[in-house]
Amino acid sequence: MLIRGQAPSGTMSDYMIKRVTTEPKIEIQYEREVISADGDNILRQIVIKDRRSGSETKVDARHLFVCIGGKSNTEWARDTAILRDSGGYLITGTDLYVDGKPPERWPLQRPPMFLETSVPGSFAAGDVRHNSVKRYATAVGEGAMAVTFVHQYLAQVRAGGSV
Repeated sequence: MLIRGQAPSGTMSDYMIKRVTTEPKIEIQYEREVISADGDNILRQIVIKDRRSGSETKVDARHLFVCIGGKSNTEWARDTAILRDSGGYLITGTDLYVDGKPPERWPLQRPPMFLETSVPGSFAAGDVRHNSVKRYATAVGEGAMAVTFVHQYLAQVRAGGSV
């Protein structure tokens, strides 16, 4: 397992760190990254770069799994009206409710749609969402749902209804 930084704690969840660091079949190499992959119809080789020394090593490989980490990557929302949890994940739908009530800043009579943030018409899908499943297939499905919700929202706006 290659980790670009000096430790996994900045980008990986605690449960995952525990699992990979206690698994005897996993060797972790820090400050390393894959810089190229080569093959014909299948993967044959990867090139690993040591970020400290700059040296490169060619390694025969038939499979490659890329995990980009568990950070929410939602700093862009920090200065907006979109509510985030303590980990920075965007809060959506019924998770916006506290004691059965929407947040004070929710301006509409209707409840937020499933993937809608605290800003009406703004939707979040996939790993950036509070309480998301954190799986690729789920993110794809939620993305498709979000598109549908955007169309519904825009139809309500065009109809002059309560959005």
